[in-house]
Amino acid sequence: MRHRMTWTNARMLLRMGGVATSHGWDQTLKKVEESGVEVEYGKLEDCLVEHLLCGEKFTKLYPVDPSQRAALQAKIVETELSEAPSAKAYPYLVPDDVLSDGTGDLNVVRVESNEDGVGILFSSVLWVKTREEISFEDFGEPEDMRGRYEEVIGLARRPVQMYHVVWLPHHRDFLEVRVDSPRGIVEADIHALHSRLKDEVNSWGVASLDGSVNLFPAVRPFYDDATEGTVTQMTFQTTTGAIKDEKMPRRRRDSDQRTEAYHVAGKEAVDAIAIYRITVEWGFREDDLTFSPSVTLAASGPSGGNSKDPLITGALIKNCVRASDYEFAIERLGKKAKLEH
Repeated sequence: MRHRMTWTNARMLLRMGGVATSHGWDQTLKKVEESGVEVEYGKLEDCLVEHLLCGEKFTKLYPVDPSQRAALQAKIVETELSEAPSAKAYPYLVPDDVLSDGTGDLNVVRVESNEDGVGILFSSVLWVKTREEISFEDFGEPEDMRGRYEEVIGLARRPVQMYHVVWLPHHRDFLEVRVDSPRGIVEADIHALHSRLKDEVNSWGVASLDGSVNLFPAVRPFYDDATEGTVTQMTFQTTTGAIKDEKMPRRRRDSDQRTEAYHVAGKEAVDAIAIYRITVEWGFREDDLTFSPSVTLAASGPSGGNSKDPLITGALIKNCVRASDYEFAIERLGKKAKLEH
């Protein structure tokens, strides 16, 4: 069941699938083996597929004419699956030896549909640079290393299997391109993958996707609405020309950057602030589990040039364990951006 996701999300997914968890993967597997409890793998696999569709995605929205919906759905449903190893392994990862030989090719691994929409899952491999903690036990003199360092971090470049989604919702007149956004991926790679997936859709000859929806209009409404989730990070420019990046150092139930004392006092000292990056997180509990989907909107700066508003072509939607988490976040984003479709 191991997969490339944070342990926080994996723990939630396992518990949703009826598996009692412990501290980390290894202890959880040991607990399952020792308990002798029969695992419902079908239920777990369904949970995993939901996560592949919506977990840690950088999403761009492309308007589509309602008259093209049926033809787009038909194209999606009729898509032929790849013969690549990733298609045969789906929804699981390919073995490490196969992963090391993986390429950046976009392979169609599955067509999925549910009550929210229908879409194609693509798999590709990207080499990502990651920071990893190195155990003191890996050194010849571990006690000496403990005395000299609090922790040792190494940089590793390793292949990561990614799942991207071209999704047509049933209830929104936008086609969504969701690119996997694992930790360590650079922004240029995300946008390059988006371009390739957009070209793929345009090659169908049904709809012509041009520029994605500018989501910058949602930034200020998210900030101004104190009832809308919790703001955990924001970047803005003041009327004095200063650039401020504010982030809560740790997550607390009552922490909201909008109402944090230092931020409130600083805002009162200037005429106005121009926010161009914001992260909003929601939290709700169901069946003794806490779900916390988040949306990050980020422009490259406070102005798009010639006093125009910045351009935000997509949203980073994270911590979505279930499809309902993602749907909640995208609906809130649509309301704040005043999307008409």
